[in-house]
Amino acid sequence: MSLSESPFTNRLNTNYVPSDSEILEIRSLLVGPKEEIARIDARIEELESTLAQLREQRALLQSPIDAHSALISPVRLIPQDVLLEIFFSCLPSEHNALIDPTKAPLLLGRICRHWRSVAYSVPMLWIIASRHRTFFLELERIVEAWLERSAPCPLSVSLYDFTNRAGDSNPNLGKPFLEKHPLVPQLLAVSRRLRCLALDGDAKLLHPLLKLGEQDVPLLKRIRMNAPWDQLPSTNIFEIPTIEELTLMITVPDDPLSLPLRWSQLTNLRLECECDDPTEGLDFDGALDLLRKCPNLEQCEIRVTKYSDDSGLTRNSSPIILLRLHTLAFTGYIFHLHKWVLDLVAPNLRSMKVGDVRLDGDDSARSIPGYLSAHLEPNRFTSASLLEFLQSLPKISHLRLSSYIHPPPPVLDDAFVALFSPPHNLCPTLIDINFSVNSAGFTDAAALNFIKGRMAMPTPLQRFRAEFKRPMELDIMPELQSFISDGLQVAIKYPPQQWVFRAQEGLDDL
Repeated sequence: MSLSESPFTNRLNTNYVPSDSEILEIRSLLVGPKEEIARIDARIEELESTLAQLREQRALLQSPIDAHSALISPVRLIPQDVLLEIFFSCLPSEHNALIDPTKAPLLLGRICRHWRSVAYSVPMLWIIASRHRTFFLELERIVEAWLERSAPCPLSVSLYDFTNRAGDSNPNLGKPFLEKHPLVPQLLAVSRRLRCLALDGDAKLLHPLLKLGEQDVPLLKRIRMNAPWDQLPSTNIFEIPTIEELTLMITVPDDPLSLPLRWSQLTNLRLECECDDPTEGLDFDGALDLLRKCPNLEQCEIRVTKYSDDSGLTRNSSPIILLRLHTLAFTGYIFHLHKWVLDLVAPNLRSMKVGDVRLDGDDSARSIPGYLSAHLEPNRFTSASLLEFLQSLPKISHLRLSSYIHPPPPVLDDAFVALFSPPHNLCPTLIDINFSVNSAGFTDAAALNFIKGRMAMPTPLQRFRAEFKRPMELDIMPELQSFISDGLQVAIKYPPQQWVFRAQEGLDDL
């Protein structure tokens, strides 16, 4: 009898307890099926043995097949010039190549003998080096080999080491970890090949590099110095005549304008200098005077470190002509502009930043020909100076206003926002505006009127974003649906509603 015809089918998977006679009957029913299971297990064992033999035979064949196939793989047929282009594409574009065995170019020498031979034979692949860790002693041999492979090409080197500043983890309580930096002698030996040099760390430890002079670094074009604010580094770098790109984040003895730099030949400048004398520093008008000294600037960021009651009421009325400038930033939190700089001439300006604003990485404006992006902290302005700023840059296409002080600045009220719409038409080419982080001080009705006014202009708005720190007053989204259907992007945020205890809640469910 088959188990499918078992008389106990309706008893299966229950708590039924069979009688003695039923137990004998069940045992009799299971004899045949158990014998069939045994035959099936034997067959499975036989097939598995056969399958194991076939897999072993396949492996014996696959190994020489793979070895022969490797000889004709496409990567082996790549010409050396193409392989080098691939190698160069593997190098980072945002920073110098790291001395890291898991990153190019060191990684390229760990693939195969041919790649290692090609990589090690091309000096241009090794002209940039960066080390951002403090285990330098074990890296001396690697750095030495790296520098040898780069010969005789110009070098770009960045060195980041604040080891001696890590006092909290220093068991000697204030005694420096290193008296001398183990990599500095190696860099001194190749100083005449240095084209770009970035130094971030303890000025005392890096002192030999800071004392390099004109004869030691004849090729140097770019220099970056970043030292702790409580150090006053002694350096000859300022006197090197070939420098075109400069980043200074250090403490200086007095006014940064007095530094013996050849300002007129700088093309890229980032200046964040604190003064050893608390009465000195760089105020906003001093920053403007600095721009007048640098007619060839293409990119500039200046941090204002000294307060002045008359910021913007410039002491020098001569025009600031920067024909090559595309990026300009005035950072800092201690200046307040009573008047904007109306005599700034920068026809190629593409990015403007004023205040301690944070960048969000949104580069959508860069794909638009002739764009001008402005990112402002409204607290740095009065209503009059902010209006002057926007009027002086009529080609602004992307505008972001960010304030990190609550409540929102009074300059961005309904009356000011109305200036963007007819008949005033402030910033006529504006297509993207973002009122973020405490900057939206206007009403919902003003926001609605702003969007409607801009959509009626020859260059209509493409994106509107606002972040309010107050509850919604008016739901404007229904009236914007026609614009949104045509492509307008709208993002409006309000704070979440706070929960309020109501004793009556839940009574209807009782």
